[in-house]
Amino acid sequence: MSTVRQNSRLAILFADISGSTAIYDKLGDEQALQLISRTLGILIQEMSAHQGTLVKTIGDEIMCTFPDATAAVNAACAMQSAVNAQRPGGELPVYVRIGLHYGDVICDSTDVFGDAVNVAARITAITRARQIMTSRSAVDMLPPKLRENARR
Repeated sequence: MSTVRQNSRLAILFADISGSTAIYDKLGDEQALQLISRTLGILIQEMSAHQGTLVKTIGDEIMCTFPDATAAVNAACAMQSAVNAQRPGGELPVYVRIGLHYGDVICDSTDVFGDAVNVAARITAITRARQIMTSRSAVDMLPPKLRENARR
């Protein structure tokens, strides 16, 4: 069976729940899984509200795409705000780190591949809890109002 592949330019966003191992240690498997699921639900809801497409869930992380960097940055901000406002952990703080990049990708029916995905994953890996970090190529695609809020 052949897979149809298509080249595109998209924003790739990873949103990862920080400290999930400590959450499992503190709450135990059942409660931690429920908390992680609630948090992922919040992230997915905000992703959908901002033109995002869920590619996959990887444990305590989502990978999604957006048609442009503006939608991805707006979604990232909304994700952070929603997790902060909805407090899915109740008294236990839950923090998310978000990394994104805009660039060329190869899409098939179930996944997205390419260097842009790798760059977004590497950005996420160095992002701290409650941060949104992106690449210069994504910032360059933003309208002036959003671009002026970016810090080097």
